[in-house]
Amino acid sequence: MVWYTTSLILVALGVAACIGPPPQPTPLPPVPPRWSVPSASMEKISHGWLQDFAAPELEIMVAQALRDSPDLRSIHLRMEAARARILIADSARWPRVTLDADVQRSGTSSVQTTSHGLDTTVAWEVDLWQRLSLNRQGAEADWRATEADVRAARLALAAKVARGWFRVVETGGQIGLAQHHLENLRRALTVIEERYRMGLATTLDLRLARTDIAQGEERLASRRMELDEAKRTLETLLGRYPEGTLEERSSLPTRFRPVPAGLPAELLERRCDLVAARHRLDGATTRLEEARRNRLPTLKLTTTGGYSSPELRDMLDWDHLVWRLVGGLTQPLFQGGRLKGEEALARVEHQQAWTDYAKAVLNALREVETALAATPRLQEREAALEDQVREANAAVTEAVARYQEGLIGLVTLLDTQRRAFTAESSRLSVARERLDNRIDLYLALGGDFGTQ
Repeated sequence: MVWYTTSLILVALGVAACIGPPPQPTPLPPVPPRWSVPSASMEKISHGWLQDFAAPELEIMVAQALRDSPDLRSIHLRMEAARARILIADSARWPRVTLDADVQRSGTSSVQTTSHGLDTTVAWEVDLWQRLSLNRQGAEADWRATEADVRAARLALAAKVARGWFRVVETGGQIGLAQHHLENLRRALTVIEERYRMGLATTLDLRLARTDIAQGEERLASRRMELDEAKRTLETLLGRYPEGTLEERSSLPTRFRPVPAGLPAELLERRCDLVAARHRLDGATTRLEEARRNRLPTLKLTTTGGYSSPELRDMLDWDHLVWRLVGGLTQPLFQGGRLKGEEALARVEHQQAWTDYAKAVLNALREVETALAATPRLQEREAALEDQVREANAAVTEAVARYQEGLIGLVTLLDTQRRAFTAESSRLSVARERLDNRIDLYLALGGDFGTQ
């Protein structure tokens, strides 16, 4: 018996030696120590990206969304499910204890017997090849990945709230601008009607002015509808009833901290999607190794002890104690290709997890570089539009005076007013684009510019 067991263990060790190390995946693309787009500012690195906008109402809305939004509830439940899987995987490493109590009655027409039994069974699989530990490590990696998903969802939700709020504020500004432009058009129409009565303007002038007023009214109605939709969308993110009564701020934030110079590429290590992808890769690696070790033998120890007596009062009598100890070594030989298929599946999933991680790294690098490159370009656009707005407004004042004096035609006046309106509307849009780009940069870096 000893020779047989020793031989089986030696065979098992031989099988284990035949299982080579897993193949190494393709290395990741190199990550530069600094970004290719330099930053102009040498200001001290800041902490807390929401504070950079100097908008306390935005911080309040983000806190409310993180507390009340239904978007986070499902992913929190997935994290709890992953935590429960850790408990399930961890339980396999501990002995299983069961207690059985039974009463049996049997006999013939003349003789009947009663038997009382009380049995306790302890079964334990020895983690001979760390296979059960690998199972537990894989479950913990999945939980860590889901935990990172929760943090990513919280950051994404905060960014959605900020973008939604900036959209509400910008749309409100566009409405004010459209109202102001419409008032200018109506004042111009008053002048044109006066000139028409004096015989200095034509019917065509009247119709062109009235057409522009109708276009302005349609534009104003469209902006109001856009504001209503933006408010309801933001209220939904906040977990409120979408009644469209959210009060907007009068203007967008115009000053926020510049991007610090020399941002280290190591900031990407805190990005929640990269953390989640890395943990999923770790889980796939452990599951691949677990599938490889499923080919190795398993060692199980089972002990049973209890009492068996025809009389219930004799159940605790040591003379009726029955016990048994069993040790078994099981080596899988043929299972129709199931173990081979499981290993092949784990290998493919491992390669997929590695590919997903590499893709996530490249995507993160692209997002950071794109946001950094867009920052100075948007600043240049906004500065150019501010100059354009200033010159266009001065041109409108001069055009009105010249038209009243009969020095220019109506088409020139209307075109000048239209240019001023377009420039101011574009400036508002670019101001919001700058804010959205800053949010994109925070998302790409996985938070603010802080290194802690």
